[in-house]
Amino acid sequence: MLTRFLSALCLVGTLHATPITTLHVTGDIDPLFGPFTKDTLLKVCNITFPPVYKFWQSAPVFSPEQISQCAQTLTQYAHSYGFYNTEVTHAINEDSASLHVKKNVPIRVASLEADEALRPFIDFAQGDVFTALAFSAAKRDIKDHFAALGYPKAELDTKAYVDLDAYKVDVHFRVTPRDLHTFGPITLSNNAKVDEALIYNAIHFKEGERYDARLLEKTYEELYGFGVYSYIALNQDFDQSNATVPVEVTLLQGDHREIQYGFGYDTDTGGRVVALYKNDNFYGNLKKFSLGGTLNEKGVSVYNSLFLPRLFLNDTLLKGVTLTNDITFENTDYDSYKQRKFDEKITFSKEFWGLKHGVGASSEISRITSKLPEYESGNYWINAVFYQVELDRRDNALNPKNGYYLSFTLENGTKLLASEEEYVKTLTEFRAMKTFDRLTFSFKTKVGTLDQDLPIFKRFFAGGDYSNRGYQYQKVGKKDHEDNPYGGLTLIDNSLELEYAFTKTLGITTFLDSTMLREKPNDFANDFYHSVGAGVRYYTPIGPLRLDIGTPLKEGGVVFHLGIGQVF
Repeated sequence: MLTRFLSALCLVGTLHATPITTLHVTGDIDPLFGPFTKDTLLKVCNITFPPVYKFWQSAPVFSPEQISQCAQTLTQYAHSYGFYNTEVTHAINEDSASLHVKKNVPIRVASLEADEALRPFIDFAQGDVFTALAFSAAKRDIKDHFAALGYPKAELDTKAYVDLDAYKVDVHFRVTPRDLHTFGPITLSNNAKVDEALIYNAIHFKEGERYDARLLEKTYEELYGFGVYSYIALNQDFDQSNATVPVEVTLLQGDHREIQYGFGYDTDTGGRVVALYKNDNFYGNLKKFSLGGTLNEKGVSVYNSLFLPRLFLNDTLLKGVTLTNDITFENTDYDSYKQRKFDEKITFSKEFWGLKHGVGASSEISRITSKLPEYESGNYWINAVFYQVELDRRDNALNPKNGYYLSFTLENGTKLLASEEEYVKTLTEFRAMKTFDRLTFSFKTKVGTLDQDLPIFKRFFAGGDYSNRGYQYQKVGKKDHEDNPYGGLTLIDNSLELEYAFTKTLGITTFLDSTMLREKPNDFANDFYHSVGAGVRYYTPIGPLRLDIGTPLKEGGVVFHLGIGQVF
């Protein structure tokens, strides 16, 4: 009877316990970066507080049991970073709780036994702090290394002897390669309208070749890049007695046709409506077709693209060449001129030496109404040949955080193609970004040259969302009495940005933009338009929503920019 009474009393006490609405984390906390920031420790306990701007969301409420469990979880988390003597204490005072972290001294590697050939894959040495993450990464990298050399069944004997009494760790790595393996028969299952020759051309290994796990990854990436399949599997059979690895390639077609539409706004072109139809397997064999249109406050454009992949499969020199045909109609009212334009651009592309190369020709027919008296209105027919080369090592095209991008384009308008204007134009772009925890440094530069004066619509312009943010769209440089810009024939456009992400969805940035825009060909005088500013980022799946405020250092004042998509 007494036992039942005490149990009931405990239950009533639990049911009427004051909910915990405030949680403090104190002690050995990293201020901004590192594995022990307050935000990181809360995420380890699966605790997230809504950001300030989401004022309609309620803050989480905790029970005493959750606070106690969080303390235990943080202790184990600290162990993984080598702090085996960490003390995490908690206290509860009515509706408030606190967690106090005392890491103490980290445990270190007392001895490391490994063959010299394995040392490059072990990112720690004798005397370093021992972390479970570094130990696991070393095991993974060694295993991957031997799989790339043809030993997928290599036996990896690794041990980390943790002696808490002596407070040290003894580590050893030993590998037995076993048999050298080769690729076995390749079988293919494919339900899409894609010729087997195209698929086998994307498979980077052949039967009888030495096994290399990296070739499987490269094959998967290329098949995924087809944009046609919803399921891709490269199933390997390691149960063969003759050291061969048969591979079964299974491909299931997904929905390769898509209709997109939407509304948007940016300060460069105002409000806009966008519609697009895409077909990533247009009449089969990976041909891509798209047809779209954009209507904004400055005008309308309609565009069509046809992409033909892998025109030549058997020719060694031309293997991998692709063809893209782009057709565009545009009717736009810019600040300095109105343009009614029809153009077509044909590009042959091929990747080699780690670069994407493209050569082709373009034809542009324009009707121009100039707002500047120095430049004539009229009809223009410009035909050109071009070469472009591109190197893209960014981790994400929509919102890159690490890597770099480099491109160069050479365009030659020539009367050999019946062009009304002869000219040579170059455009070089470089972008780089590096992220340290939540902090991202980004830099970009664009350098453009023209060898002679051209009609207003072929000149360089700068200023706006994706250029110098201290100025409105195309407003850098000389302007007439009605504020219409002249543009220039020589351009250098630089941006340096520092971005800090407070949460997964919200960040802030500060930037320095600098532009040189000269009216003479190849004139690189030291005359720059500088601006500084700050902004807010709201991260979305299609890129960050940006609000930037820039100030030109020469003229003063404030310019606002609103848009979506990464500046870099």
